[in-house]
Amino acid sequence: MLPLPTSSAHAGQGSARKGVRLQLTRRGRILLAAVAFLAGILVALLGVLVLGVPSAFAGDPQEPVTVTVEAGDTLSDYAEQYAPAGEDSQDFVREMRSLNGLSSPRITEGQSLELPEGSVDAA
Repeated sequence: MLPLPTSSAHAGQGSARKGVRLQLTRRGRILLAAVAFLAGILVALLGVLVLGVPSAFAGDPQEPVTVTVEAGDTLSDYAEQYAPAGEDSQDFVREMRSLNGLSSPRITEGQSLELPEGSVDAA
């Protein structure tokens, strides 16, 4: 049977460790700096997401411009009237079709269509 250690055996070890100081190695310092940096980035990203900072820089949200189709109107007519200067009318028609979920260029009287952003009123 082995003898159990007594408190006097540990007393000598405790006094020897009082003066010991732990120091980080170079790798430990680099790792600690990287962890602190990543934690800072994470906090900044969470702040941006939670506070909605991008919406503060976006300015006033503009409501989409809509038109109600009248008898005889075509998407090409709307392109001629509302497309920004220099934009191809066919590109404007494609954008309108995509924006409004139109599978064909046919539109019907009374239908409400949303105009692409940047549209101008030529009236």
